[in-house]
Amino acid sequence: MITFNVVKDKHGWAIRMGDAMSTPFRTRELAIQEAGCLADSIRRHGEWAEVVIEGADPNEPPRRIRGSKIARLDVRYPGRWRGPH
Repeated sequence: MITFNVVKDKHGWAIRMGDAMSTPFRTRELAIQEAGCLADSIRRHGEWAEVVIEGADPNEPPRRIRGSKIARLDVRYPGRWRGPH
């Protein structure tokens, strides 16, 4: 499974994948949107992909990210897992 981690960076928000990190995004929403697009692209090739958001509220309702075809984000919280749907 490929994991895209949306994390707080000193210059905004970034997407981390393993040891690699994207350039910073101005807002958390932009970083989430881009991570969702990356995960969608990977899924279209038959691979499993997830988006993990640092500091996400487990009670936050799933939502559609603008520009992405995913119906919800696959969010992992410490000690809790929501797998791909």
